[in-house]
Amino acid sequence: MRLARRPLSGRSGGALTVVARQQLSRGSSVAVVKVADRALVLGVSDAGVSLLADADAALFPEPEPAENPVGQALRLLRKSTP
Repeated sequence: MRLARRPLSGRSGGALTVVARQQLSRGSSVAVVKVADRALVLGVSDAGVSLLADADAALFPEPEPAENPVGQALRLLRKSTP
């Protein structure tokens, strides 16, 4: 499952955060979206968006920030070079 932390602001100033998203097929995916203290599991397709589950946001901890792949490769090269 791809993890992303993307805040989205609505007109009311509230924040949404897409915690994770997994593509199931060409036109469908499942997403976990945090809204305040709730986590919504959403089914997303060409036909629309459906609420699959509503849970406590504490069940979905914040993902660790992804490391820059170029920086990671350079660090590995430095370790392997005498």
